[in-house]
Amino acid sequence: MSTARIHLIGGNAYSSTGGIQAVNRLLVRELADAGELGRAYFLWDRPADIEATVPGLAQLGQVRGYGLRRHSFLRDIAWCALRHRRDLWLCTHVNYASIGLAVNPGGWKRVGVLLHAAELDDHFTLPKRMALRRAGWLIAVSEFTKRKAIGLGADPARIHVVPNGVADACPGWRPGPAPQKPMVLFVGRMDERYKGQMDLLDAMTLLRDRHPDLRLVFVGSGRSLSDWQAEAHRRHLDDCVEFTGRVDDAGLARRYAAATVFAMPSENEGFGLVYAEAMAHGVPCIGSDRDAAREVIRHGETGYCVPAGNSTALADAIACIVKSPGLRARMSVAARRRFQEHFTLDCHRGRLLQTLRGCGAM
Repeated sequence: MSTARIHLIGGNAYSSTGGIQAVNRLLVRELADAGELGRAYFLWDRPADIEATVPGLAQLGQVRGYGLRRHSFLRDIAWCALRHRRDLWLCTHVNYASIGLAVNPGGWKRVGVLLHAAELDDHFTLPKRMALRRAGWLIAVSEFTKRKAIGLGADPARIHVVPNGVADACPGWRPGPAPQKPMVLFVGRMDERYKGQMDLLDAMTLLRDRHPDLRLVFVGSGRSLSDWQAEAHRRHLDDCVEFTGRVDDAGLARRYAAATVFAMPSENEGFGLVYAEAMAHGVPCIGSDRDAAREVIRHGETGYCVPAGNSTALADAIACIVKSPGLRARMSVAARRRFQEHFTLDCHRGRLLQTLRGCGAM
């Protein structure tokens, strides 16, 4: 094994929540555990948040946050690149790819970019497009994301698909009866409209008469939370729709344990960590047929992938699971099994390290 290390450049991992932040934390953990982490530079993160979360790595200077101090951020990255010419760089978002390339003139083969999906859509600027084409290697979290990158001119031969993984929140999981009170759970940021919040409210409007005991619980915060609450109130759904805002890990685990089905009918999910989280708890999932949900959920086995934007199909899929305890039980076991076989941290670590070895990181 070579002495080369890999350095990370990104926006944030420890000072805010979200899918990309969770993936950044995972990358730090996996590389540190493997002894291959050089430095991780996060522009937005506050040093105090890093010290509180990963004190050992913070004390060693391996994870650094800059609180938007751009000059210090760029200076430290440039100095590290000058001192460690053999090492590789992984930009955890395409927004930072130009920095990785700039500090490695002539060494573009040492620079990789992690691709998530949504960032490859509208307003994808020419500098980002050029960075995507110049980077030595690309890691996509799904085939869905890979196809987007190819559409922007990235070389398919340089794209490596590495699906995400999540921690097993219930290692002692055993099959059990469905929750007594049927509940549909959504977990996600309450900002992006593409995650299917409106479709879920439409579906509840269709289902409330057929299943008066059914509840829909939205877990997550964001600047649009009050708008979604107002929409539910306008539809007279206050008695069956709950908005919890952000909850801690223990609170989230309780919601997963109480869920009959997890539903996030997103139209543009690059992977969907929450699907894997739900499956770890043995909860069947419903996603859309338009994005990477199709790669995580096995349609008809661990849940359903319904036509995007079709609230009637979504309502039918929810009703199918809710009204059939036997189907829900089979999907629950299949979901847990699929998580264990494909989306654990061990699975992710193996895929990540194998890919980095192929890119010359080790």
